[in-house]
Amino acid sequence: MKYENYKICHYHIFKNAGTSLDKALQKHFGSNWSAFEGIHAHDIKSNQELMAFLSSHPDIKAVSSHLCRPTTPLKEILPIVFLRDPLARARSVYEFTRLDKSQPFRESALGTFSDYLTWALSGAPGGLVIRSYQVVHLSSASFCPEGILFAIAAESHFEEAIQLLKSWPVIGIVEQYARSIKLIEKIYQNYFPDLTLTYEHENITSTGNNTSKIREEIGEGLFNEFNKQNKFDYQLYEFACQRLNQLCKTNEIL
Repeated sequence: MKYENYKICHYHIFKNAGTSLDKALQKHFGSNWSAFEGIHAHDIKSNQELMAFLSSHPDIKAVSSHLCRPTTPLKEILPIVFLRDPLARARSVYEFTRLDKSQPFRESALGTFSDYLTWALSGAPGGLVIRSYQVVHLSSASFCPEGILFAIAAESHFEEAIQLLKSWPVIGIVEQYARSIKLIEKIYQNYFPDLTLTYEHENITSTGNNTSKIREEIGEGLFNEFNKQNKFDYQLYEFACQRLNQLCKTNEIL
């Protein structure tokens, strides 16, 4: 396949530094970048729908989407995704939801972070966003017949996500953002020789990623329950960190 037929797709996981990457892609590609979303926050899209969109917009070279799911990998798509420490991510989700009046389930975030975790871990549908959500996002769990709000990450979904990341040429880690960007640039310059992505961070709401302090704040009981319900996300995050290190070593990126 000719390189000019390839498209970059940023599979944007909520509160995983995606706004920063979207801005960088938009800055580089200009009018050849586009968002690809649905009609509401839970209108999940397949890769087949993405390809239909790109076919009808042939000038687009890069696309970003919160709602597209990469469960059917496509050779035409150069994927990007960023993973994040689950507890630091949960804190960022809480702070963003509390501050943004347009967010679904905002009322659940108007109390303390401990209150928010208690609500989310109770099984409330909207709480999915911090219950092994990164595994859900990268697996067929997103296509739950009852809708994504009712999705539950299982071992099989974790294995799907692992195999997906193994097959991808790049991986991003929020806590190693600059290093991840260097890897993405180097690998995807094979397809877009002048690719340059800026490092500026956008849309930062978290007061910090110190998970030790967060653990102390919420207490051991809630911390242990959070870990239990996010075991697949923790395992995926550990794998993603190892994968990033391996790819950076292979490509001589410090």
